Amino acid sequence: MRVIGREPQFEQLTALLDGAREGHGSSALVYGEAGIGKSRLASAVVGAAVSAGFQVLSCHGIRGTGAAGFEGLHELLLPLLDRVDALPPRQHKALDVAFGGEGEPADRLVTGLAAFGLLEEAAARGPLVVLIEDLHWLDRSTADIVTFLAARMSVMPALLLATSRADRVYPDRSPHFKHRVPLAPLGREDALKLVAMQAPELTAPQRHRLVERALGNPLALTEWAASPSWVEGSPPAERSPVPMGKRLEESFLAEVALLPRATQRALLVAAAGQDSSSYEVLSAARNLGLDQRDFAPAESFGLITLAGGAYRFRHPLVGSAVYDNADSDARSRAHTELAAVVVDAARAVQHRAAAVAGWDEEVAAELEELAVTTGRRGALTEAAAAWRRAAELTPVAAERARRLVMAAEAARQAGATAEAADLLAEAKPIVDDEASVVQFARTEWMLASTSTTLPDRGGDELVALSRTLGDPDDRIEVLTWAAARSYTRQNFSAEIKMALAAELRRPGIATTESQRLLRSVALALIGSADGITSVEEALSIFRQQQVRETDATLLNCLAFAFEDAKDLDAAERVWSAEIDMFHRSARTSDETVALAGRGTLRVTANAIAAGLADLEQALRLSSDLGLSVVGAVAAADIARARAWRGEHELAATALETCTELSGLTPFARVTALASWASALMAANEGRPEEAVAHLLRSVEHPPIGVWAGGDLADVAARAGRPEAVEAWLGMATAALASSGSDHLAMLVERSHALLAPGAGARAHFEQAMEHGERTTAHLELAKTRLFFGEWLRRERRIVEARGHLSAALHVFETHHAMPLAQRTARELGAAGSAQRTQPARTFDAAAVLTAQELHVARLAAEGHTNRQIADQLYLSHRTVGAHLYNTYAKLQINRRSQLAAALASALD
Repeated sequence: MRVIGREPQFEQLTALLDGAREGHGSSALVYGEAGIGKSRLASAVVGAAVSAGFQVLSCHGIRGTGAAGFEGLHELLLPLLDRVDALPPRQHKALDVAFGGEGEPADRLVTGLAAFGLLEEAAARGPLVVLIEDLHWLDRSTADIVTFLAARMSVMPALLLATSRADRVYPDRSPHFKHRVPLAPLGREDALKLVAMQAPELTAPQRHRLVERALGNPLALTEWAASPSWVEGSPPAERSPVPMGKRLEESFLAEVALLPRATQRALLVAAAGQDSSSYEVLSAARNLGLDQRDFAPAESFGLITLAGGAYRFRHPLVGSAVYDNADSDARSRAHTELAAVVVDAARAVQHRAAAVAGWDEEVAAELEELAVTTGRRGALTEAAAAWRRAAELTPVAAERARRLVMAAEAARQAGATAEAADLLAEAKPIVDDEASVVQFARTEWMLASTSTTLPDRGGDELVALSRTLGDPDDRIEVLTWAAARSYTRQNFSAEIKMALAAELRRPGIATTESQRLLRSVALALIGSADGITSVEEALSIFRQQQVRETDATLLNCLAFAFEDAKDLDAAERVWSAEIDMFHRSARTSDETVALAGRGTLRVTANAIAAGLADLEQALRLSSDLGLSVVGAVAAADIARARAWRGEHELAATALETCTELSGLTPFARVTALASWASALMAANEGRPEEAVAHLLRSVEHPPIGVWAGGDLADVAARAGRPEAVEAWLGMATAALASSGSDHLAMLVERSHALLAPGAGARAHFEQAMEHGERTTAHLELAKTRLFFGEWLRRERRIVEARGHLSAALHVFETHHAMPLAQRTARELGAAGSAQRTQPARTFDAAAVLTAQELHVARLAAEGHTNRQIADQLYLSHRTVGAHLYNTYAKLQINRRSQLAAALASALD
């Protein structure tokens, strides 16, 4: 197939085919205006691929379709569904549910991985081309999967090739593709070549006039070549500002106008039912008094063809021209008859909705049913659209508000934050009934909890709202949100605290186990002295009930409450329970939040390697799911963990990622964590004044600052600024009085020791070590021993100093905390010891493996199969196999049974 004027693009894309054949897969998006030649170029590339032995999988978008979601994905993967048993169980189930099977819908990430896994299975049998035509018209759920796939094709011998219009009315998906191939209008010489090939009978002046009028658009050149009005005379002056797509539609309409009236009506039915079979289109046409013979003139004109059991227009612009040019009554009648004959219930409802002008509660109720069904399959974007259209058709304001709120919640779950906010704004003036008011507030709160730019209600407004609610569960839930909102933003006011405490302690406010638990969580978050229930009792209450949409937020609050009580062990158990709960229920977004929460806690508790595993996974998943705030938290803590190890380049990269994800107004928690990481880096590099400044910013956020401030005394003393520690000491001492945390007590006593004059430091150091030995914070205890050893050497107690320094050095080396190990070794040398840091292990797994390889290897060493690991880490099982292959090579082993021994050096 010749591609006149597109030779460079054709060569670029066939070069990608050559790379794919060699195992270097890629993705490419061909885009441009209507008629610019996208499909022709793509067809030429696919033809070259077929000649070279490539398999081809394809799907195409159709304007105005996609009510149920995943239609395009089903078309794409249908030839591969006999291989679905090769997928890990959760991915298999996710795909089954997406295609209409029974079960809980999976997060779109799991469905995307299932699609990726099937493509890997196909590519394992030979190179593959995945063709996505008219991506802009593909159902949104499938389009999301396509962009997910486009970013991951490099690991298989395959090319994903998509075509799309560049119009602003369609989402811009180009950033997800490795290669972007824009198609501009043809140059004059190429345009003349195309006309000469298509219409050799034209004279030279006619060809030049046509080229001038077509503006380099290949479709215009080929379509207008046979029309005298386009090759003779001067073009009307008013045509010049009209977009090319519109001009092409007008030319197609001129052809349609030459057809019999009955044929024009038949074409409208076909245009309204482009997603329907020819049987359905003909049945609808017959109900309008037409028959198959009425389609014949359009087929003779070449405007429409019957192929593969469906009518296809010569070009999509033909169908859009016919449909858009019809009057609303004619379109309504076509949709009404299509709704009566189409087999698929979702498409039938869509046609009934398209036929309605004005309000129609019956159709609105059908759309609501469709929205629920679609949401259960995980097609949340389509569910939101169905809810929204149902609201538009709803005559009663209260019902309209309820449906708008449900549309907003579906859009929020789909990740369409801006759309969800717009729907809430539309619903706000008419929300009336209590259930909708609570759902409105719930969606608003969950939107605001992951964004710093969306407005939400203040604590005082939420307290006022709780007083208007009759349901006790709703009242206590709203009060818990109010406490959590103030806690996460650290913007408590005395008035809000008092109002919240008064409401939470009001007699009869909490009578059930669940209500009492939430009340204790809320009181803990506002700093009340009221005790929180035991962690096991709290978790048992959540486990007794089915997982609800709000449970993630409430469990997060529970974890924060234990953190605020300085009970890091209980908090970690809550985060771990969340990870398990949401992993089993396929709620990946909530699982990602919990992974970031547990990772933060683990790094604080000195489980650096385990924390890094959580955080790296959270960062990767947050990128896939669009959870920028969660990603910012994970990146900040990755920087902190890397700084502990002295991996400053990796730490700096993580901080850059954190800044990119945080936006202009980062959450206070993110700022505090990033400042702590920056302080560790500055301290390692001998810049104590800078470290003090960073730590003071961290201390401004008490939930993080109470732990970060434990590093303040050392750098403040070295910077000659001991007074900088006073505020933190006051805060930490007050927190210690209500918590009894040995970890925090160690930090407080150590700080007193570093600031104490003369011999008074010894007692504080000894008390700090006594507290530290009752914790699992091995690195902080080793740091305490280091500081004590330094003090002892200055006091000329050399032998005693060596003992503490040697013990500290062993811990630092074991945990790969190299800056502190080097500092300790220097101090040992100054104390006259011949001991040096241990020589680097031949194979230090933590140093030679990537974070993901290390995570995969650990799970494999524990006995998990590749498919089990794939389900656990949200990877394809072939990707897991590739990671293990690389791991064996890096660790110079050749069997799975050797992993445990090889990984011993990477354990916390």
